[in-house]
Amino acid sequence: MVKRFYMSHLSLIYSSPMTMLVFVIFVIAFMQNKNQSQSLKVVMIVLTVILAVIMFFYYRTKLSIAKALSKVEEIGEYEDGGMLDKSFILEDRMLAGSGFKVSEHSTAGIQKVSLEQKGRKCLLHITGSDGEFDADAIDLGEAQRFAAFIKRKNPAVILENVEPKGSGTLKELGAGVIIDSLSEEEQ
Repeated sequence: MVKRFYMSHLSLIYSSPMTMLVFVIFVIAFMQNKNQSQSLKVVMIVLTVILAVIMFFYYRTKLSIAKALSKVEEIGEYEDGGMLDKSFILEDRMLAGSGFKVSEHSTAGIQKVSLEQKGRKCLLHITGSDGEFDADAIDLGEAQRFAAFIKRKNPAVILENVEPKGSGTLKELGAGVIIDSLSEEEQ
């Protein structure tokens, strides 16, 4: 489920431009076949090269995510943990997701959390015992709940630009939430 989440997010971002380019290339190829225009052939070749470049980045990112997730032991445990935008969190470890980067880190050794706001989105710069990494948050409230969780785990953590909010449990980050299919009443 976790692997599917990351791969689906990647596909969602890349599918629109790739599909539109394929459609435009098909239309231009059809028009070029009828008219035998040299200028349409050049446009088609340029668009094909652009599509190839986008596909290169798509598959490179897909392989890097798969490689990062293959190193995670017992990845299924993350399904019962909390979540922070593109990050999955357990009591002792977390899969930190920022942009198209995913990496696993310990939550026990986190020494500093710094918040950078970009509009509504929030980027958390985290310094832990295993180095620095980033994690995205949907909004300020989610970042504050994550800060409370980290403050509970590491009371000496340094928090910059973010105040902890809540009791700091994984439940506040969505742990234990079960999404059922439609019940009989809703059908």
